[in-house]
Amino acid sequence: MAKKILIGILVTLSLLLTSCYPELSVQQYDKLKEDLVALDVQRAELEMEVEALKADIEVLELKGKLENAETRNYVLFLEKMVSTQSSERILTGEFDVASLVSSKDALIKLAEDLGGSEISYYLELMDSDNETQTVAAYYKTMEYCFKEMKQTLE
Repeated sequence: MAKKILIGILVTLSLLLTSCYPELSVQQYDKLKEDLVALDVQRAELEMEVEALKADIEVLELKGKLENAETRNYVLFLEKMVSTQSSERILTGEFDVASLVSSKDALIKLAEDLGGSEISYYLELMDSDNETQTVAAYYKTMEYCFKEMKQTLE
């Protein structure tokens, strides 16, 4: 009796399983296989695109870091140059030529690190005996730095 019940359960289960998972025809199997191959090709193409995008992102990040570093160097240079002027003298309308000229060598060194030959040229024009030329060179240097920073950020 138990064997008949067990056989009945097995037959019922096999009928349920075959109805849930119908057999595929050869054509359906071949079509599924073709679809899987096509999907695998698409997956491989998408993986290549992802790798290319990752490489592009790395290049953009590196470029952004370089641009930020260059801009930062210009800011540090300008900060050093502006720090040669005392606030008290500026507020009284005076330009501290002596302080600027005494910092000339350090500023030229920073300008060379920036790769700005034009900056070095303007700094070389600074002379304690010629206040007008020194002030003009000071502002021309600032103008050049701002122009370079703007180009770096664009």
